[in-house]
Amino acid sequence: MRRLILLAAVLLAGCAGNAADCGGNWRAVGERDGRLGAGSQAERYQSRCGGPVDTAAYDAGYADGFSHRPIPSW
Repeated sequence: MRRLILLAAVLLAGCAGNAADCGGNWRAVGERDGRLGAGSQAERYQSRCGGPVDTAAYDAGYADGFSHRPIPSW
């Protein structure tokens, strides 16, 4: 269980830490995060990228991605 929590923390930190995500297409970044179901990372991008985030585009992409995320069939 402890390893799973650590892995989840590393993955979530990695989502917002990629330099390719900074200053890019915020809608596409939001859509990817939504599909992953990782929770909104907009505030993290703003602090890590050191610049503004188009939160309207990010949120729209996140909502779209979240609505299309894969849902496990238990």
